[in-house]
Amino acid sequence: MKSTSTRRRSDRKVHQSAIDWWVAVLLGAPIVGAVAVAAYLIALDRPGDASVMFLTAAGILVVTAIFTVPCRYTLLTDTLSIRCGVVCYQVPYETIREVRKSATLRSGPALSLRRVVVKTDRREHILSPVDRDRFIEQLNARIAS
Repeated sequence: MKSTSTRRRSDRKVHQSAIDWWVAVLLGAPIVGAVAVAAYLIALDRPGDASVMFLTAAGILVVTAIFTVPCRYTLLTDTLSIRCGVVCYQVPYETIREVRKSATLRSGPALSLRRVVVKTDRREHILSPVDRDRFIEQLNARIAS
């Protein structure tokens, strides 16, 4: 017989967020831009200003990573766990009223426009799992049980 912790782990289904190419470009452009400006400043023999730009690039990278990595949705035994960087929501299955596909532009822990809206009594969570159909199927199965 499996232990409780092993059973809980096997009940866990993790779905990573899909990432649209243009979202990756939008997130990376300020970093690349700051490094490019720093390289230009080095070419102009302004190392002090270049170091400020390198630090700016590093700061942008850290802040972007804090709010985007990891971006995943975990189906636990009785809860949907939504994690995008430091932002984390726990959504009990009994509070979920509707799950549907969407392409909404509203903000949420999603890195793609191929989205899923999870509506609860209090709010809507905007997600973008890689395999939307499988995610919806697994989530609905857990809601029904």
